[in-house]
Amino acid sequence: GYSGKNSSTLVTATHAIFIDHRGHKAPAAVVGLQFQHESLAKHFINITSACTGSTSCKKTCASDELDCYLLDDNGFVILSERNEHTGKFFGQIDGTIMDSLVQDRIYRRVALMDYQGICSDRDNPYTAAGEPLQPPRPMSWLLKYIVTFATYWLSILPTPVASWHQGNSYNYDTENDFEEDTYEYETNYEMPPEHNGQDNTTPDYELHTTAAPHRSQATSGPRVIPDPAHARPCDLKTDLYILQPDRLNSSGQNNPLKGKLTNCHSSGCERPFSVQKIPHSNLILLVVDVLCPCGSKQLDIEPQEVHGGAGACGVRRMAKEKMLRKRPSRCISYHPEEIEIKQCGTASPLFRASLASTIATLVLIWVLTSA
Repeated sequence: GYSGKNSSTLVTATHAIFIDHRGHKAPAAVVGLQFQHESLAKHFINITSACTGSTSCKKTCASDELDCYLLDDNGFVILSERNEHTGKFFGQIDGTIMDSLVQDRIYRRVALMDYQGICSDRDNPYTAAGEPLQPPRPMSWLLKYIVTFATYWLSILPTPVASWHQGNSYNYDTENDFEEDTYEYETNYEMPPEHNGQDNTTPDYELHTTAAPHRSQATSGPRVIPDPAHARPCDLKTDLYILQPDRLNSSGQNNPLKGKLTNCHSSGCERPFSVQKIPHSNLILLVVDVLCPCGSKQLDIEPQEVHGGAGACGVRRMAKEKMLRKRPSRCISYHPEEIEIKQCGTASPLFRASLASTIATLVLIWVLTSA
């Protein structure tokens, strides 16, 4: 993750510009600005640590009873009271609250499959083991070599030369035999239905943290690319999360959505939390009560290997089976030019050669075993 302690960390706020012409909207440009993450953090602490306006509040983010987070539309921490949380996935910090946000449809979990993943062969439970080398083993290898060598030459010598002339009698017309297909395809595709009741407008600003060129070891343990000498292909699966802003704007206003975790501790305490969308951005403000010591699990977004799945070939095969094909207008079971095809050969010389090689192999084995 990014280190909030590094003063050179930048935050990029961008805004997409769309041009609307006769009911058609297209993106034209992106404008934005960059500023120091440290200055944004100070601004965040100053606002959330005081009561704004004429309203009186009992608790603020400066109190020890509350933890405040600024999350983006994928669940990553932009700002927090603790600098080491910056850039981390919130599910790794408090997976219990993140799981509750998914159940409340504030975030939507999306499973992604990587059918061209690379895994370490050292983690493979199925490894090949070599056979123990026994004293009679070299003699067996020599016998197999002699039998293979004799079978190869015996399969060539008895083959009559007359069987080769058929290959020269084939006159392939490379210009006429392979004609271009004249299939007709339907061009009427059914477009997917639009999302009903959802606001597809883009936020005014999107914030992304960008760390300066600095090497630091992440504490969450990112997945390391395996050594090519011990790598193998595998299927990887990962879960990503997408913010559902319409869930927070259901009433037409940016009202906070409050939730509560119950029965998460033996003392019977409750852990409330509040979520509010920040206007004109892709960010949300998450406030969590920390007095109730609920068990905090971790949600990992690192790719995990999938065993026993359909795989890439299976997925492509299932997708191909669901494709609709245009049926022919009539049954075509005969073509008048089929009788002109004379490119069918015979396999009788091969049969005689394989029969002779089989007999010679049996005789050779009998001679070697009786000697």
